[in-house]
Amino acid sequence: MYYLGKEEFISQKELAERMNVKESSVARLLDRMERDGLVERVRSEDDKRVTNLSLTEKGKQHRTELMPEGERFERLLHKGISEEEMQIFTTVLSRMVNNVKEDSYDKKCTRE
Repeated sequence: MYYLGKEEFISQKELAERMNVKESSVARLLDRMERDGLVERVRSEDDKRVTNLSLTEKGKQHRTELMPEGERFERLLHKGISEEEMQIFTTVLSRMVNNVKEDSYDKKCTRE
């Protein structure tokens, strides 16, 4: 909901990339959110193959209610950790994720 609320419209692919998860995982999550009336899927007028996502009024209200809790949790996670330490952590974690992605790609190529 965080990423959906940052912009008026976002594609399912963009959302998956920002969340760093597979599109299929996002699709299942969006199915539930759509069923619950929190999000709507809208075909792009520019490219009919693209489905844009938007929070409904109910979704926007739900996001507004959740944001203070998310911010409180973020403060708890960062407690006692300097900005420099967070930057190092983020850099290392990013490299680790890239290592896994590259290894997955390499294994996929060797199977073919």
